[in-house]
Amino acid sequence: MLLSRFWYVLLALVLGGAVFVLFLAQSMYNRAGARNMGEALSSDSQFVSWYLKDDARMRSAHLVRFALDSDIAKALHESSKSETEVKGSLRDTVRKALRSVNQDIPEDQAFDAVFAIDQHGRVVAHLGYDQATGMEDFELGGYPVVADALHGYVRDDTLVWDRLYRVVARPVEYEVGSMPAGAIVGARIIDDRFARELSQRTGAAVAFYVNGHRAASGAPEGFDRSNLDQIVSDLPSLGEDEDYQEKGRSGVRQVGGGRLGVQYTRLPGEAYALQAGYVVGRLPHFVATPLDFFKQADDRDKEQANIAVAGGVALAALALGLLFTFLEHSRPLQVFRREAEQLAAGKIDQLQPSKFRGVYRRIASDVNDGVDKVAAQGGHSRRAADLEQVLGELPAQPQMSAFSVPGGDGPSPASGPQLPQPPASPRGPLPAPPSGPQGAGPRLPAPPQRAASPGGGGAAAAAVAAPAQAVDEEAEWQEVFQQFVATKQQCGESVEGFTYQKFRATLIKNRDALASRHGAGQVRFSVYVKDGKAALKANPLR
Repeated sequence: MLLSRFWYVLLALVLGGAVFVLFLAQSMYNRAGARNMGEALSSDSQFVSWYLKDDARMRSAHLVRFALDSDIAKALHESSKSETEVKGSLRDTVRKALRSVNQDIPEDQAFDAVFAIDQHGRVVAHLGYDQATGMEDFELGGYPVVADALHGYVRDDTLVWDRLYRVVARPVEYEVGSMPAGAIVGARIIDDRFARELSQRTGAAVAFYVNGHRAASGAPEGFDRSNLDQIVSDLPSLGEDEDYQEKGRSGVRQVGGGRLGVQYTRLPGEAYALQAGYVVGRLPHFVATPLDFFKQADDRDKEQANIAVAGGVALAALALGLLFTFLEHSRPLQVFRREAEQLAAGKIDQLQPSKFRGVYRRIASDVNDGVDKVAAQGGHSRRAADLEQVLGELPAQPQMSAFSVPGGDGPSPASGPQLPQPPASPRGPLPAPPSGPQGAGPRLPAPPQRAASPGGGGAAAAAVAAPAQAVDEEAEWQEVFQQFVATKQQCGESVEGFTYQKFRATLIKNRDALASRHGAGQVRFSVYVKDGKAALKANPLR
């Protein structure tokens, strides 16, 4: 099972490496996403600042129409002469003029409120700011943006009244070379519509806040607006941000457990002291798990992937795995199953371990031992096993059946002596080959006789030293030899050159193999006919 195990280890290493690469790619992707998000947030914050200034310049150009209106300029000049009160007729004249000019401004660039202010900072008339309706003493001269306009400057600022406003102010001149007669102030409410315009231009979520509360917010399509609620919860911690306190802009911060990246910027001017500002936010591009790569990949990403190479590698790995499994598992199991079926059918009485490999060889040996023990407990003896079943296919010369015996056994020459054929006895014990006086006919090769040493002392000592089992085994083998030769003759096989010494050497070799394999103390051999040829069976004895 070496190939299969090696393949399992290799696949496990490849799989582990792939998982490691996925986690590594996840970390690198998230880090790159956080860096890109930070750069995008800085760009968004600068864009909002630029947009506020550009919007102020554009709207200040629309204020020129109000400043050049003669009715407005004359009424403001007359109002500035009186330090006590503003005449009602002047208010009506200015209000009518403001309404007339405001109608000519495009709707998308119109002001939410317009104020006409005299030199004393008093609001002579206004449009759109209903909170000041009926207030005779309403004035705006105390704001720096208005004061600068009354002194001839064009200014813009963010003011906090009942709401957050972006205001633009410019002077109104009545006589050349003299102080301005007053000023025109245009205001636009910073509301959700204003925030959505910024969001559409930047692609980021934009929110304005003042005094720790969100004043307006806008988000692009697909952005969960509930994430904007996280902005308010993070506002108290801005006091600990040194960049925000010193530079007016914080670093990139992550709120909501890292689900939203934000950057805060304080609004300049009057609103700065009231902790008013804006925040831009973006959802970070990150993957929570390596599997999220498949969820976030679009069709273009999938088209870039080389499916053919990936599929080829997978199919090659699958084919190799199936091949190794067949060679080391399926095929040996099929061989073992066939042998077990033959054992169950009674065609064989034991498994042949030599046909199996690896663990199946050990299992076959254990099964044979188990069958022997069960048979012994039941009082039955298992019939002798064929040497080829126990030892596997034995090498045989062309005319030999059971196993190879050194020496030639080819057909005898026509002039050579022929051994007598013993009578046929297929079932009963075979008689010993006939012997007669010299000259009566050919004789079987006789077993070798022990040479006697001078005086006979050596033969007696050797007989005493040899174990009784060896003596019995030798006599038994001689008898088996005679029966084997007779059976070969009966089956028409040649016995030319077939001697007891060669036969004995083969029996010893196979006896030792059986004893080593089965732990038998002794092996009995018997002769039988197999496929028309003489063969031997071996019965290990414990």
